[in-house]
Amino acid sequence: MRIGFDVRPFLKEETGVGIYCRNLLFHLAQIDHSNQYFLFSSSLKNRFPFQKIPSFSRKEFRHFRFPVKLVNLFWYKLSWPPLDYFFRTDLDLTHSPTPLVLPTKGKKIVTVYDLFFLDFPHLTDRETRKNFATRIKDSLLKAEGVVAISKFTRNQLLERFAIDEKKVKVIYLGLDREFHTDVASEEKEEVRKKFSLPPSFILFVGALEPRKNLVSLIEALKIVHGKHKKTPLVIIGREGLDYKNLERKIDQLGLRAWVKMMGYLPDEEVKAFYHLASVFAFPSFCEGFGLPLLESMASGLPVVASRRSAMPEIAQDAALYFHPQDPEDMADKLILALKDEELRKTLKAKGKKRALDFSWETTAVETLSFYKSLFLK
Repeated sequence: MRIGFDVRPFLKEETGVGIYCRNLLFHLAQIDHSNQYFLFSSSLKNRFPFQKIPSFSRKEFRHFRFPVKLVNLFWYKLSWPPLDYFFRTDLDLTHSPTPLVLPTKGKKIVTVYDLFFLDFPHLTDRETRKNFATRIKDSLLKAEGVVAISKFTRNQLLERFAIDEKKVKVIYLGLDREFHTDVASEEKEEVRKKFSLPPSFILFVGALEPRKNLVSLIEALKIVHGKHKKTPLVIIGREGLDYKNLERKIDQLGLRAWVKMMGYLPDEEVKAFYHLASVFAFPSFCEGFGLPLLESMASGLPVVASRRSAMPEIAQDAALYFHPQDPEDMADKLILALKDEELRKTLKAKGKKRALDFSWETTAVETLSFYKSLFLK
């Protein structure tokens, strides 16, 4: 097969779609030595780093000096030019890591993470509303195959759109094996000193977007301080649309000294944070999967999460759950996870066990099998 793939999502900071792209492609490169991969990238300002190109046995990589928005305009609005054009060959199958199909002469696959942009359009950015919300229906109808990253997402798709359930395949995301290993004591101490971390703190990892519901987490933190003790909150993730709202809420509640926003950090340092924290908080309104859940569970960090969307499906009984719109409930679960030692031991053990059920190797094997099944139809 000649397989096309748009690798633009992991050109820069790797969150969400970028993490999926990187890990899927690098693990496909390890197991697939017969098919040929055609990798497309474009950016007006940034060159694609050589070390980020997966080492497929048979591949062609093309990086073009085209603005991302210009490419999106042509592809999503005009459905032209086909990806095949950039490689001067007919592709058998093209996989888009977003919900929107790529124009191609071959068969089309898309990956859908969730339908948050339809359920909460006011909490998404303009680009997402313009591209995804208005075009996903047509995209799903055109696609021969749809990868849903959880049963929750698959059910959403089948409930909302008149598509054949046989073409929707649930393929879970994986987990980097490194998260199953411990962090050396000296490395943890180095990170603790570098960032002036306290002995105990609550951790959140993810982009500072409205969907992550961090304003409610700040409100819950204030309640924790009143009911239990003044435990700091550490937030790791790139600035997003909710950053200013978050800053205002922190100042409004007088929590400036108790909330540390670290910005985007490399994986090695994030891993150390998981091992230094006391509790992981994940208050999102909607997650199609929730990779930080797996990362924290594999690291032996007790998890307190929203009882919404795919989170109970992924974490199962390895987390405490709360209603995301109830800061009081959130605070009570955080306090329980902070002070109940027996519960902490139980959550740690269950989390580590559950995290073993996910691997990027499995994601790649199941995706390749899906490719083959569609190619042979």
